[in-house]
Parts: sequence; structure tokens; C-alpha cells
Amino acid sequence: MKAHEIAKIFNITFKKLKEIAQELNLSINSPNQKLSDEQISQIENLINQKNSEKPTLQTENHTKQQKQENIQNIEIIEKPTEIEKIETKEEIKEIELSLPITVDNLAMALNIHPNQVIQILFSKGHIINRNSTLEPQLAEEVAIEFNTLIKLKSREEEKIEQEEELWVPRAPVVTIMGHVDHGKTTLLDTIRKTNKANLEAGGITQHIGAYQIEFLNKKITFIDTPGHEAFTTIRARGTMVTDIVLLVVAADDGVMPQTIEAINHAKAAGVPIIVVINKIDKPNANIDRVKNQLVTYGLIPEEWGGQTPFVEISAKMGKNINTLLEIILLVAELMDLKANLAGKPEGIVIESKLDKNRGPVATIIVKKGIIKPGMAFYIGKTWGKIRAMYNERGQQLKEALPSTPIEIIGIAQVPTAGEKLIVVENEKIAKEIALENQKIEEYNKKFSKPFSIQDIISKLHNSETFLINIILKTDTQGSLEAIKTAIEKISTDKVKTNIIHSAIGNISDSDVLLAKASNAIIIGFNTKIEVNAKKLIEKENIPVYIYNIIYELLENLKKLVEGKIKPEEIEVEIGEVQIKQIFKIKSGKVAGCYVLNGKITRDSKIIIERNREKIFEGNIESLKRFQEDVKEVIQGYECGIKIKDFQDFQVGDIIRAFIKTIKEN
Repeated sequence: MKAHEIAKIFNITFKKLKEIAQELNLSINSPNQKLSDEQISQIENLINQKNSEKPTLQTENHTKQQKQENIQNIEIIEKPTEIEKIETKEEIKEIELSLPITVDNLAMALNIHPNQVIQILFSKGHIINRNSTLEPQLAEEVAIEFNTLIKLKSREEEKIEQEEELWVPRAPVVTIMGHVDHGKTTLLDTIRKTNKANLEAGGITQHIGAYQIEFLNKKITFIDTPGHEAFTTIRARGTMVTDIVLLVVAADDGVMPQTIEAINHAKAAGVPIIVVINKIDKPNANIDRVKNQLVTYGLIPEEWGGQTPFVEISAKMGKNINTLLEIILLVAELMDLKANLAGKPEGIVIESKLDKNRGPVATIIVKKGIIKPGMAFYIGKTWGKIRAMYNERGQQLKEALPSTPIEIIGIAQVPTAGEKLIVVENEKIAKEIALENQKIEEYNKKFSKPFSIQDIISKLHNSETFLINIILKTDTQGSLEAIKTAIEKISTDKVKTNIIHSAIGNISDSDVLLAKASNAIIIGFNTKIEVNAKKLIEKENIPVYIYNIIYELLENLKKLVEGKIKPEEIEVEIGEVQIKQIFKIKSGKVAGCYVLNGKITRDSKIIIERNREKIFEGNIESLKRFQEDVKEVIQGYECGIKIKDFQDFQVGDIIRAFIKTIKEN
């Protein structure tokens, strides 16, 4: 458990926790520092000695003794009332900074004077000035003094400048999914071989992870790695490349476990599905049976009044392939797929490898702009300059438009599937950003906080309704149906449970990838976790809860859903600001202000008063200090405020700032 979480449970500040730890000869340097159960127990005993009324902290060992699995059944239970009444001012805040961190921008983020930063670091033995660049660990030493954590963000997360726009239609990107041996690979090969553009162009077809065909003078891009694992791996990186999913189901075999998985993965991503009933040439083919099976999963054929296109084909015989391609183009036309041709060139890595002759190689699908040889780029933690790029026939290309799959060489290291390729001005900038991203990943990984039930609870307090995505795995079909039905009944008007995937069997890496991509929790009943899945769970910090008693599973989930409904909100005045000057800009007027009391935040609700009478009530459009956007400005500082939908303010007007907070029960 982390230090700041322990401080919160004991209703003390982080600084107080450090003092208590020092009495026990324990060293706590960071709010994110993890403490052992023994250390927590020592701290708890000392606190109890000083104040016998403090709450008792249940360590993770207690939970571990109750369950058999490495990833245990973490209780979804409300914390004691005392913990819920912790004052907001004692909570750890979080600020976002990008590299390089300077004294000035750290001070701005913390809403303190730069001299305070210099003084704090001087007291720790560091001699710096206002122009000094700080290492993240050094910046954190200052932030800790103000109960604040630092999260580093990459340049691509920052607000980008307005770019030129030229929106043009683009080809759909199609992924083929389905059960093993239902004909996914055969279908991909058949489409490739029947494509006239490929045949006329010549060249030997090579597997680069994707290929593009031309049909009826329109292009279609196919991901050449069938299956939902690759699809979800890319989606788990926070990117989407697929526009349409072809769900292949064998007419003689029907719906199988991987068919259901594929349906759930596609639905979770919100991607339209075209059902492809394959092997209709088989003597035991039963098309109506397949359709009836798929209806139970919400895929209703158009001829039955549904919205899902169904195409009956034989990939082996080449039957109805053209009909399938026509349907793909029709669905794409309805989606009105477009890309910004004039935008800053970007692409998504769908496959990568280390070639013994050419070095690191990556297959990219262009998302926007035009990618050309010679362009400098970065992909996450690596960078490069495109030495050459090829299509799936091994032919060199001079340029690649959106939705085009290309294989590029000239990368420093092998990138990860799902990462973005972003073109920059030159290789020097590309390298700088990539190295920054390496530092950011190392820092954020060191202090990352896993998605947990507490995250769900906090979101419940900040939204009218909340959706809890669940992946359910059980040992038998009977258990699966019983638990599914019971979970669905637990939903309330405020909190909805959404089972995005359910199946019999152990928890697999495919389940973990889906959980990461969908921000879901995994619940298992009498199941085990596969070895690869365990590693992935630890790496991605996915919450997994294993039960062997149905009552416990449902009770704990019920307590989460029913016990954490959004409480009543009230508005509290946090600051008073006076307008000192008025500046005219192109988009209207900005009020030059001085904070008299408290503070004003960018998300504050405001009331403007003139001669003690309210003349306007509304919201802030922008809050700046020295031309820089800031989240808040405290007492004694000046700022510029642009007010949404109001410009009739005058010098001397008073602005009162309010925020919404939870009413104590």
C-alpha cells in the first residue's frame, strides 16, 4: 500500500505520516512509496498509542490468508465512516507537467512564488536559480511539501496548434475475426488473389500485416492478422485503426467460444459487424441455425428486421466474395469515413519486427496527412527517419495517403503494436521527444496507481450515472447463467453493471487485454488465472477478483453499486476577485483581475457583482497568468479571466468563485 493512501486511511496528512515514520526509524520519501505490511502495522500501533480512537487498518495480508489465488478477492466494501469524512484539504493533489521542468513552470503549477521553490531546494542542499531545469525527482521533493504528486505528460498530450484541414474520403480498414478453423485466413487469401489491382501490379505478395485492394474503383484495407487478440492489443494502447469487423462463422459448425469472444471484443470497441457465414458449400451447412444462434448475441439479420448485414459465402470456392466486398463498401459509405489530408502526418503501428538485414521494421496504417520517405518521426520511446517504405507487394512508395498500409525502415528500435507514429520537423526533435517519453514512462510507471474499485467509487461521486464494465469467467455454464442474471439485477438508476464478456474457463490474456481496452474489472468464480494472464495483470494493473462463494461475490458487488450512490452536492464560495483592467482581444474582452481572497479555479462557477448586486452568473472560458493557461490562481496574484457569454463587465466589479462539493451527512 502507498504512503499517501495510508495517510488518508488514518485521517492524517502525509507530512504527519512522515513524522510518525521517523519516530520508528522508517524512511518515507514519496507519497507513492510502498510500505510493507510490517511497516504499516508499526505505524498503526504507534498511532493507536497516541490516539486509541483512530481506525484500524486491515492489511493486505488479512485478505491474502482468505484466498488461494495470487491475485485475490479484494473486498468491495465501504470504508469506515471516519474515513469518508476526511477533509478535502488533506488529500493528495496531482499536477501534470511536461519535460523539461523549470523552476517557473513548477511554481506556476503549484501556485507558489518561484522563490519558494528555490528556498525549499536550497534547504535540501541544491543551489539553483529561476532558469534552472529540474529532474522529475527533484521537482517531486518540492511538490511533496504541498501534498502534491507530479504526473509527467508527453508533448503529444499537450494542446496542439490549429492545423490546416482538408478532409477527404478514405478507405475503410477491415479486421476479420471468428473461431479457429472457420476460414478467416482462407477468406483473406481469396480476397487478395481475386483483386485485379494486385494481379496487374505484379510483385510477390509479402506478409506485412495488412494489404489494400481496389474494388469498383474504391479501396479497402484489410488487416492481415486475423483474430481479436491483435485487434484488442492495438485498442488497449488507446488507439483504434479498425473501422469494420467481419465476423466469420462456419455454416457447418455454428457459433463457438471464440465467436462469442470476437462479438464481445467488437461490441466493446463500438465497431460495426458484418457477419460472414462461410463454408456454405459444405453438405452439412445449416445457415438458419447460425442466424438463430447469432440473434441471441444481438446480431439480427437485416432481412429479419435487424441492422446487421449477413453475407453467405464460400471462401474456398470464391463464391459471393464480390457481394461481400460490395457490402463492405456500402457500410463504409454510410459511415462517411474521412481523414485530414492536410494535417500533420500520423499513423498507427499494427505490426513490427527485427529484420536481420534491414533492422527494425514496422507496418503502419496512415491515419492522417501524407507520409513520405525522408520524414522524421517518433513512435512512443523510439524515433527515426523513413529511409524507404513499401507496400505489401514489396514495391517502394513515394507517398502514402490515409488508410494505406506501409512497411517502413529507418527506426532506431522495434516499436510496439498500437503506438502512434507522429511526424515532426527533424530527427533531432524526434529523438528529443522519444527520450522524453522514455523518462516519462519510467517515472509514471514507478509511481503509477492501478485502476481499482476506489477509482470506480470516486467516479460515482462525479457523474449522474456510472457504468461498471465487467468480464465474467466461471467454471460451469450453470454458474455463468446464474451469476450473469444476478449481476444484471444489481443495477440501479444511478449505477449500471455491464457484462461485456462472459465465458466458461480460466482467465486468459485475451480477457486481460479486453479489460484494459474497456476499463473493466474481471470477476472469476471457481476459476484460475493462466500464467501469461498473471504476468499481463501485474504489468497492466488490472483489477481481478476471484470468488468461490456466489453469495460473497454478489454481496460485495451489491455494496459497491447500492452503497455508493452520488451524494447531494452544494456550492461553496472559494474566492473573491476584483477586476482591475479590461483588455480587448480579437475574440472579445479579457478581465485583468487581482485575487483578493481565497482562490479562483478554471472550472469555478462565478457570480459577477456590481455595487453589491448580482449582474451575471455563469462560467469561466479561460484563466491565464502571463499568457499561460493555469488551473487556479491564489490570493495575492493577478490573472486574466475570459468569461463565457459575457463581456459587459467594468473595472471595480467583483467576481465570486464557487465550486461544487459533497454535502457532509
